[in-house]
Amino acid sequence: MEIELSDVLDELVELQEASDDAHAELMRLQENLGDSAQWTDEQQVTWRDAWEDAREPWWLLDTALEHYAETIGLERDELEARVRKAAGRAPLPDET
Repeated sequence: MEIELSDVLDELVELQEASDDAHAELMRLQENLGDSAQWTDEQQVTWRDAWEDAREPWWLLDTALEHYAETIGLERDELEARVRKAAGRAPLPDET
């Protein structure tokens, strides 16, 4: 069975949104913690744990993009741009 973009777009958009949410949460945490040079040991552990938690959705998205791009026969960058657009995200700087 051949896979079409329409077959996986919803899944990829969900992964993009989870990745975006993880990044936003990490940025909120960083803003709340303030200057990293002033972090306590506890704050550093909090940041490290949040970073590790955020890596999973990023990894899942990256892996899915690689797999589906190859399966569908698109360049990975083209597939990523389509997913970002479908998720309502701005294009990457090199896509403008």
